[in-house]
Amino acid sequence: MCGDSSPSARDRFLYLTIDEFGRRGPGGFKHTEVSKSLGYTSAMINHYFGSRDGLIAEGSYTAYLIYVEDLRQAVADAPRDPRARLRAWMMAQIQFGQKWPGWAVAHNYPRVALGNPLDYNDRFRELMTVKFELNLGRLAQLILDVQGEKVSEIEITEETFDRATYLANSALVDLTASVAMSTLGSAVWFAGKHEPSQATPEAVALSKHVVSNHIENVIDFVFMKRV
Repeated sequence: MCGDSSPSARDRFLYLTIDEFGRRGPGGFKHTEVSKSLGYTSAMINHYFGSRDGLIAEGSYTAYLIYVEDLRQAVADAPRDPRARLRAWMMAQIQFGQKWPGWAVAHNYPRVALGNPLDYNDRFRELMTVKFELNLGRLAQLILDVQGEKVSEIEITEETFDRATYLANSALVDLTASVAMSTLGSAVWFAGKHEPSQATPEAVALSKHVVSNHIENVIDFVFMKRV
């Protein structure tokens, strides 16, 4: 996960927390079990991260970095077709929620999932905002590519992201937000397995089909809704 075959003790704590919290969620995650699994005392968490809350806060930020990179890589791996690239972005967001539902909760409901949101805001809010805006900038360009039936040759990075140009196009901002929110709704649905619908067999059986069609409907809407 961290790209190092021999990670430091600090990285072991961080990335095992990302995995455990992501799979178990805020209710099932226990920092003491992370320490035990690594063969350390819980005091080492205080040493490296200041507190349990500090560990979860950094885990949340790092998981978000992984999420943004997952979406970028999915687009890069997709066929050089504008619709396929937008489809890949949307599916990657949904798949992240399926893989790590705990972080889907934490990123969307931080006051519920994070023990100390103030600690999180002080340390990571500004950094996360940069990645959030970059991610939406990439989505906005994917939307423009679908409408122009082309693939942009310039990859949007923190260095090439022209934030002001995208924000100046209010119709593009609105459409980008609509696509992002509709995809987020699907991701949260799958991450939590949507409890109210679990007793309806048809809803469970048709879920993948419905989401696939939802994505295609969104892409068709993007193509028709000129900005």
